[in-house]
Amino acid sequence: MKAYTRKIVGLALLVFVAALAPLAVWGSVTRVEITNRQDVLGGKSFGAVGPYEKLVGKVYFAVDPNNQHNKIIADIDKAPRNAHGKVEFSADLFILRPKDASRGNGVMFFDVPNRGGKGLLSSFNRAKGSADPTTEEEFGDGLLMREGYTLVSVGWEFDIPKKPGLVLLDAPVATDNGKVITGWLTQGPWFIPEKKSDSFNYVSQDFAPAYPPLDPKDAAYRLTERPALVSTPTLIPRADWQFGRLENGKVAFDANWITMKGGFKPGMVYQLDYQSKNPPVAGVGFAAMRDLASAVKYNSDAIVHGKYVYTFGSSQVGRWQRQMVYEGFTIDEQGRKAVDALFIQTGGTGLGSFNERWAQPDELGSYTQTKFPIRYETTTDPVTGKRDGLGARIPAGLEPKILLVDTESEFYDRGRVATLRAVSLDGRTDLPDPANMRIFLLAGAKHGSGTWPPADTEAQQTKVDPLDYRWAQRALLADLDNWVRKGVTPPPSQHPMLSDHTAVAHSDIKFPDVPGIQWPYHVPGGFRADLPTGPMGMLPFLVPQVDKDGNVISGIRLPEQSVPLGTYSGWAFRSESAGQPDTLVSMAGSYIPFAKTRAERQAARDPRPSIEERYTSREDYLRQVEAAANKLEQQRYVLKEDVKPIVDAAGQHWDWTMTTAVSRAARSPQPKESE
Repeated sequence: MKAYTRKIVGLALLVFVAALAPLAVWGSVTRVEITNRQDVLGGKSFGAVGPYEKLVGKVYFAVDPNNQHNKIIADIDKAPRNAHGKVEFSADLFILRPKDASRGNGVMFFDVPNRGGKGLLSSFNRAKGSADPTTEEEFGDGLLMREGYTLVSVGWEFDIPKKPGLVLLDAPVATDNGKVITGWLTQGPWFIPEKKSDSFNYVSQDFAPAYPPLDPKDAAYRLTERPALVSTPTLIPRADWQFGRLENGKVAFDANWITMKGGFKPGMVYQLDYQSKNPPVAGVGFAAMRDLASAVKYNSDAIVHGKYVYTFGSSQVGRWQRQMVYEGFTIDEQGRKAVDALFIQTGGTGLGSFNERWAQPDELGSYTQTKFPIRYETTTDPVTGKRDGLGARIPAGLEPKILLVDTESEFYDRGRVATLRAVSLDGRTDLPDPANMRIFLLAGAKHGSGTWPPADTEAQQTKVDPLDYRWAQRALLADLDNWVRKGVTPPPSQHPMLSDHTAVAHSDIKFPDVPGIQWPYHVPGGFRADLPTGPMGMLPFLVPQVDKDGNVISGIRLPEQSVPLGTYSGWAFRSESAGQPDTLVSMAGSYIPFAKTRAERQAARDPRPSIEERYTSREDYLRQVEAAANKLEQQRYVLKEDVKPIVDAAGQHWDWTMTTAVSRAARSPQPKESE
């Protein structure tokens, strides 16, 4: 009996270990370890696809540093090698897959982690964001599951503190023949305090790098101050600042904090330059995404398997995907197409500090990451004469399908000038879409999708922009999927153009004269990082034209914006209390409601017609919303199943608007400056 019991226990242990054991080698993927497996929502069935399961673990890689597709990785030649001459590293792995793979749609949809977080469910299922989706609310309406997608997230970023649920990368460290590498972070961490303070925890900011100072007392270290990202910095005397935190009148050493004599001023931009050591080989994050994509596409015994691979990422990882294309990581080590399509959300015209020594992926990607080339096809830089393109390393016939989807923030914010996605670098000519690309503006939207009701803010404008643009994202994904799998031509690009005067010089924009509102007439824009500061480093500052209400007239105009209850914008100014009130809050947006009645409008001297002057009743308003939604559905910019929810949401917006006293007083914190 005891022997039988030992046999059963041993068998159970073997099954458990097998779940963690190395699987078959798939190219540079050497093994996958699954440490947690569970049914999604207790085995709930998602339409005809059926139940899903969640897998959590790690994936291990060993890449050949001599492979031509890997040589572009910065410092790959300085990474440690195993006995076979390969560079090893690992990454976190998160998968949501149909329990019956045959019921899936054959698409492995890669959720590119933004600072370790996941975005697919919140973006396309209209779900509540979660590091570990578990509840009904965190799976939303189940759109991706009902369509049969397999969701895969693999870590690519090394500089985020490890927390449960985050998907991160364990990168190798570069050495100089085994010796520790040291060096300067000459474009070190920058930060903008929201209030006056003697000490500041620069490492706690989302854009702080993971590099401790080599010698915190080094007299050569620099701290600069400037009123805006585009202004000339002033050097703060080294004797006036130190690493540490002010406590009880004394500075206690802490390498994550700095303390400055006289304190930090709200709204000012501060930047550190110092030395550190042990730079990670950050660019292997691109190889992790590429090689897992290749494995699940070309190896039938991979942890999941499908015919197609798509990627999605917004903001930071929108820029990351642009760079993934530019550096050729949609093609695997064998020269095969690893990625079939990329949904690039709010990446603007930027790249990032993703594949270089002392890489700072967390950096916010201001104008310092806007550089040539911007377009996919090879073009000529009118300043330098250089010819290049984002797709220059992609062989003909292996081009991925790409959607570039941006908001108004990417046209104003941090000098990105998203108009140049579709206009020549000299600002004079509309350019046709590359054959593998579509380009969209989500009119009236801020960097991140909004929610109703519009929240109060300490920014100068009345409310935070509430426009929810996920309705368009859902339809555009369907368009992308049909393009890849069925060869159905997607709907045309929608963005500002010179030819129809929907793209205009910033100096030619004309907003309504609403008392108490500061419009973005004098904000800086049109900067590039690959040329010295000055006239040669300027880009044409072209922005979307607006109507008499201040609402943008080009792009995908969702019913909330095209049948408006106010003015929607992808920009907002800092408040007096936050400092630098003539400077935009990064990635923020404003909502300026219309007056309810003509009398109220006249009393406020607001030139924009009131709600009662626009719509005869709630029913009239909803009829116009429904007509706008139906038109967008016919044009394939909105899903048919979403028309009714859009109209229902509009009814809630009307009810809130007509029963709420709108005040321009500031109440809650302004949007956080992180992507």
